[in-house]
Amino acid sequence: MDIKVGGLSYTSPMRLTDTNEKIEKPQMPFSEFLKNSIYNVSDSQKHTQELTDLLIAGKLDNLHDLTIAAEVSSVNFQALVEVKNRVIDAYKEIMRIQV
Repeated sequence: MDIKVGGLSYTSPMRLTDTNEKIEKPQMPFSEFLKNSIYNVSDSQKHTQELTDLLIAGKLDNLHDLTIAAEVSSVNFQALVEVKNRVIDAYKEIMRIQV
């Protein structure tokens, strides 16, 4: 149903989802996602350490690679810390719910 008031047209709200449409389950459980994220952060930190060791030994020609690896490692770690903080906040919120 369309209504016009002062030249503006108001329409009835549309349904965003089809009621017959199935909601897909996540392909990976959250615990697996979290575990994979921790392993990825660990791997990126190990890679950065290996490049640092090569630089100290004089075997790394390109400092640019080390800088990029260190920044990737830092961003990965910050993202993991943020996920941890949000999980803790969600847990605290659940604990505040009165039954």
